[in-house]
Amino acid sequence: MLAASARCNALRAKNGRANGDPVVSSVTLELPFPPAALSPNARVHWRVKAVVAANYRSDCAWEAVADKAARGYTRNGGMTPPVRAAVTFVVPDRRRRDLDNLLASLKSAWDGLCDAGVLAGDDAERFRVASSDLRYEKGKSCVIVELKGAEHEVVSVLQRGHQ
Repeated sequence: MLAASARCNALRAKNGRANGDPVVSSVTLELPFPPAALSPNARVHWRVKAVVAANYRSDCAWEAVADKAARGYTRNGGMTPPVRAAVTFVVPDRRRRDLDNLLASLKSAWDGLCDAGVLAGDDAERFRVASSDLRYEKGKSCVIVELKGAEHEVVSVLQRGHQ
């Protein structure tokens, strides 16, 4: 059993796509809106915040797994770094919101995407939030995350070169 696992890991390390899945260069996910307890300004007990963070992390991971399954991908190594994220917060009302605090409340979401195998990691070398925006849609609250991996940048450059 251990030898077979070692062979699989060696094959994945060799080509990054041991199971033949196509290269994923861009993914758009609709994640649940982060709970208020995850805001840096929230004043909740650390244990309550830990439970909320774990639940939100799990919810985001399952959303990503469902998206991967719907597209037929099983690859678990994550997109090729560096991955850039464009984040759009969809809010149900026109109250003023602090975009920096909303971005900070997504830490558990990034961890969930790593757990699901969409991101290889969420450290500064492999992942960055490139842009963020706030959009109003009556009766709807979610976070739309568009991830673009290194393959997307290469494909874009090649497409521009052929035009």
